[in-house]
Amino acid sequence: MDLFAEIDSDAEQKMTRAQGLAMLKAFLPLAGRAYAGERNFDKGRGQHLSVSRLSPFIRRRLISETEILQAVQSRHAFSASEKFISEIFWRTYFKGWLEMRPSIWSEWLASAASAYEDENYLRACQGKTEIACFNEWAEELRETGYLHNHARMWFASIWIFTLKLPWQWGAAFFLQWLRDGDPASNTLSWRWVAGLHSRGKHYLAKADNIERFTNGRFAPYGVLDEGALPIMASDPPPATEPAWPSAPPQNKYLLLLHAEDCLVEELSLPAAPEAVLVLPGSLGNMALGEPHQLRDKSLDSLDDEALSDAGARAAAHYNCPIHVVQGQAEDSFAGGIHQDIAKKLVEFASQYQLGNMISSYLPVGPIQQNMAQITKSLGAEGIECHQLVRGYDRICWPHAKRGFFPFKENIPKWLKTLP
Repeated sequence: MDLFAEIDSDAEQKMTRAQGLAMLKAFLPLAGRAYAGERNFDKGRGQHLSVSRLSPFIRRRLISETEILQAVQSRHAFSASEKFISEIFWRTYFKGWLEMRPSIWSEWLASAASAYEDENYLRACQGKTEIACFNEWAEELRETGYLHNHARMWFASIWIFTLKLPWQWGAAFFLQWLRDGDPASNTLSWRWVAGLHSRGKHYLAKADNIERFTNGRFAPYGVLDEGALPIMASDPPPATEPAWPSAPPQNKYLLLLHAEDCLVEELSLPAAPEAVLVLPGSLGNMALGEPHQLRDKSLDSLDDEALSDAGARAAAHYNCPIHVVQGQAEDSFAGGIHQDIAKKLVEFASQYQLGNMISSYLPVGPIQQNMAQITKSLGAEGIECHQLVRGYDRICWPHAKRGFFPFKENIPKWLKTLP
């Protein structure tokens, strides 16, 4: 029986909690030894059935890491499911690592804009190289918004070490199209391949490995640089402990819903909100050199779909009104902020006669940057914005000071105690 017979293809997935839960339920039987044995095989477009494909839902927290981990543990022993559980924690590790070194994101953002004028960059993005597997992956990414994780590693390695293109440009190409594009996972994965995350340890794509794990679909012998050295650069800045926000006041408030966290009904709020304000998906976008933007507008629409679903659930859960805050990226990216959104939030605060707004925590990335400007505008009007940190993040992120393997040592303990 095809466990995924009723699950949409990657490009057609509805970005809702119900869809994410259906995919989790379908994948659970495979999350143990079946996943461990098959996870590295890229079987081609539309055939990624041995991996969970949950990443777009986790990215927006339509489903949480905790509920995935609990579901997997209820079905499989840790010894059988360790590979899949580790993948969940890799994402958590990257989120925490970048949160304690936000300058890495800022530096990447500053260097990525120069890509769009380079002909070699454009040819690579269009899949017009001499490397057939690379061209296929570039096309699959643009058309579906998804690549198998192993293909992402091969692609990044070929980009950096064979095509000799800057890793920052490759990270920009991924973030432009990936339905699960995450500032931390994407930026740091590219740095890891280049040899910048673990100094001197890079990832080289090799023809025999590609041939084996594509089941012979590709065999790029003689065209890859399999002896390239890692990129050398200065050490990353030391980790700075996360500056967690203080608890919000016990006053009446409006709940702000953004695409970093679409499961707000599980937040530890001080009380039910007076209303839910759904922010636009375009907050996840920003200018990346005129006239280019960080990501394709289809991903803004994907966030809007997730936010619409989350807003309806939150309003029903808290039995309160819901308002969709409209805002167009084109009106605000020239200055890098959404001034129109700030103005509308002030109007809602006036309508409800409230001076407090609460949202879930905003990690490093474009939504945080845009919201920082909006929050500044709200503050000038006497409106305070507060953020709530999930217990999972508060527990795990501070342990991401070094490499993944010291971080990983905590996983058995966390699995017994995580909220």
